[in-house]
Amino acid sequence: MEQCSVCLEKDFKYTCPACGTKTCSVECVKRHKLRSECTGQVDPTKFVPKKKLSADQALVNRDYNYLLNFERTVQLGKSDIKVNAKNIFKRGAGQNQGHKRQKVESEKDPRIEKVNQIFPHQPQTSVKRQNTLVIHLPPGMSRATQNKSGYDKKAGAFTWTVEWIPVDATGCTRKPFISFRMKETLPLKDAVPMTVFENAIGANVDKDTLHFYLDNCISGKEGNEVIALDPQMSLASALSNKIVLEFPKIYVGMDDSMNKYVCSESKAYAVDGSDSEKSESATDSDSDDSDSDSDSDTDSEDSDSDSDSDSGPEETSSKPDNVELVRDAGELTEVIAEPVESK
Repeated sequence: MEQCSVCLEKDFKYTCPACGTKTCSVECVKRHKLRSECTGQVDPTKFVPKKKLSADQALVNRDYNYLLNFERTVQLGKSDIKVNAKNIFKRGAGQNQGHKRQKVESEKDPRIEKVNQIFPHQPQTSVKRQNTLVIHLPPGMSRATQNKSGYDKKAGAFTWTVEWIPVDATGCTRKPFISFRMKETLPLKDAVPMTVFENAIGANVDKDTLHFYLDNCISGKEGNEVIALDPQMSLASALSNKIVLEFPKIYVGMDDSMNKYVCSESKAYAVDGSDSEKSESATDSDSDDSDSDSDSDTDSEDSDSDSDSDSGPEETSSKPDNVELVRDAGELTEVIAEPVESK
């Protein structure tokens, strides 16, 4: 009997399907694969002469099974593409109607103008819950497919998809993670999954010491720009009057190292009324000019009727000079004070 081709001591028991090497034990099989870099599996695409193929029924069965499995793999691939395509373009019941209903109301929303400045293609938007403006990405994009926010009938509450970005003590961000089906009534400090957060940070953290910041998704500046959130507030209250891209992206810090990126909500969304103040000031100036013109005309007529003196009445402005300065200072104080109150 032929001996093992590896150890050359014992009679062979096994034959390698790939190369036909004779071996006597599992140890010799492993040594053979390591030495000759053999896979130990038959290559179904290897050419077999017709005479040999017709003489061995096992070769015919092997080729038949190979072609059968190949065809099945192709069919499964086609069916997966069809299913994924349906999921991508599938809309929830009444979702399109909801967008149409909110479109009329959103035309008066000053945040829409800021969104259109950052996103020139004018994305579709909708208003959720406590006036949270949601920017929708085109169907098929990863963030759009990940968004599972909506009303959960089983839970009897609206649930959010939330992206958490851990920030360590040095101010560096760690690998983000996403939570699904987060009830909007949960406080922020209770909503963040502490086990996953601590694994990402690599340290034990007391949730009462965490700081939360909402990413400003319409910031045109380079780098991060965030809005400070109160950890005691519920998820719904924290997102009230905010703007999110599909679903909120929240930074969770161990300390206040993110405070240098904080901006006020009014500044971030351009709803501080600066445009309205400019229009009001322009209107006031126009009205003052018209009043002064009418006063001067009246005074000139009186002066012509009473006397022929060339001296006209002295014109004075009734608008205080320091009103706008005081208002601007008040706004500046609010902008600085808001991040401090959110700690």
